[in-house]
Formats: sequence, C-alpha cells, structure tokens
Amino acid sequence: MTLFRRWAATLATAGLLASGCGGGSGDSSVVTIGVLSAALADTAEASTYRVSQYSAQTVRFPALDYKAETEFDDQPPAIVGTVSRDRQHFAVDIGGLLGPLVGGAPDIGFGIWVDSDRVVVDSRDFQQLKDLDPEAQFGPFEPGVSFVDLNTIKTESPDLLAAIVGSPVPDLSEMALSLPAALKTIKQTGTDPQTFVGTATFADLVEAQGVDLAIHARSTAAGVGLNSPVSVDALTDLYIEFFRGLQADVFIELDERGLLRVFEVGTDLSGIYDAVFEDDSLFPGMTEQERSEAAAGFKGAELILKTRSVYEADIDLDVPQAPEVTEDRTEVWREFLVDAGFRG
Repeated sequence: MTLFRRWAATLATAGLLASGCGGGSGDSSVVTIGVLSAALADTAEASTYRVSQYSAQTVRFPALDYKAETEFDDQPPAIVGTVSRDRQHFAVDIGGLLGPLVGGAPDIGFGIWVDSDRVVVDSRDFQQLKDLDPEAQFGPFEPGVSFVDLNTIKTESPDLLAAIVGSPVPDLSEMALSLPAALKTIKQTGTDPQTFVGTATFADLVEAQGVDLAIHARSTAAGVGLNSPVSVDALTDLYIEFFRGLQADVFIELDERGLLRVFEVGTDLSGIYDAVFEDDSLFPGMTEQERSEAAAGFKGAELILKTRSVYEADIDLDVPQAPEVTEDRTEVWREFLVDAGFRG
C-alpha cells in the first residue's frame, strides 16, 4: 500500500472516532473501525478486480393483488464488472428488474466499456422492449451500438462528464476513504471469515461510493421522465430528500487475505410511493382527482431492495474489448442530460 493510502486510512479512522460515529465507544469500536478501514484501503490498491453485483427484491401491490419476491440465488448477477487501470467493462442484466413488471424474466441487458477517451454502449437487446412498445423512448439507450466521445464532452461540457462516466458498482478507491465514516453503526460479527454489520443513510452510502447524490437522483428521475409526464426537477428534489432520510443496512465480509469480498446493502423504499403522490408539484398537468386515483393503485405498496457486490481483488483478468462501433451519440447524451437539468 502506498504511504498516502496508509495515512488516508488512518485519518479516516481518526475522523470517524472523533465524530462519535461507529456504534459505540471503547476499545472494541477502535479495533472494529481500524480493521475495516485498513481492509478497505488495502483492497483499493488492487490493480485489477472483478465485481459481481446481485439484486434481490420484494415488490407488492395490494390493490393489484400482485406480489413478487426474488433472492440473490434466484438469478445471475445483475452486473459483472472487470476493472483494470486502463479500462473497464460492465455487463448489465436488467431481466431481474423487469421481471416483476412484465410477468417474467426476459433475457435483456446491455454492455458498457469505459476508457480514458470514450464510453461504448451496446444496447441492442432493448429492441425486444421496442418491439413490445414502439412508442417507448430510451433516449441515448435506443437499440444499437454507440459511443460517447469523452474528450468532446470534457471540452464542451465539463460539468456533464461526471453524469456520463461513473461506475455502476461500488468504487473501491472511494470506499476505502469514505465508507467507514459513512456508517452510523458498525460492529464485527465474525472472525472466520471476518464479517461486519452496520447502518447508514442511503444518501451517505451513495456518496461514500464516489457518486454525487444530486447526479444520481437526477439521472434516476430523467429515466422516469422519458415515459411519464412527471417533472424531472421536482422528482430529483424528492429523491434527494427521500434518500437522505432512508436508512440502509450494511453487511461486509473480508476474504482470507483481509481484502473486501462482500458488500451488501438492504433498503426499504416502500415510502417512496406515498412521497411521490403527496407532492403535487410532480404532476403539473394532473388534477387532484387524477392524482388521488393513481395513488390508490399504490396504496400499501411495498418495495424492498437488496444488493450484494462480490469482489475478487488483485487477480489476473482480461478486460473484454469493446465491439466495433461507428455511431456517435455524444450529442444525444449531451442533449438528454441538458434536458434533464444537468448543466451543459
């Protein structure tokens, strides 16, 4: 580990203890935070790693007599990422996410390749959704293989760069410095392997992973706004406020080398439905009666999400090469983000 990393881990630990976080006082808290901080800092030094992210969810709509539950072992990983110093590749499977909405688990996903010059996106699978609903809008994810010129974005619209380039899975280097301080409580629950449980707000966890909360919220709201009359600005503000008050449960496991192996987060987002329909600024063209009728369909709705990221750090791997691509969607991405409220 570099000298900087060791000092950073030490300072992060000291800051956490000084702030009174960490789930208690005494020698046990010091040891717990020290072990976790050192493990994360060591893990961040890995030059290559593979991460597989699994999702589990409980979705229930009593008004529709609908309930669907999935567990981590019920499906393949939602995201598999391979990361090296030079480039990254992420294979994203959205079949599990779409399953509760379409009554099955369609084989649909997309690929993302990132290097210093461009992002390549393979969204050809989305043609299946386009065939089901030709009027559906996918913005820059319209079916096809395309790229974004990062040098152009950086030169013309540097504020948009962070909205385009971001890891879809927890970032190891950011977590090394930020995660311990984000946890409101933490305790060690096992020694072989070493395991920890804790709590944090969802907003703090997002930021601890190197993601700007406002960008995360606006990106989510922009996707919703493609196919609904919702106000993206109002929905962004609602998401930010909701995430800041949302508690998340955290589970962490280290491997035999003391490096991060499992990072698991569970959140109950059921309250988002009431929050959405109680905010009349979200639907400027909808009458009170229309909003009330729509809200009735979500009465008692339940949405519980869990993610599990499994890391294999410091291993030999080849990051897949991007497919041949000629379609430049740099301007499409820029317009999409500007329309969503990002600064162009």
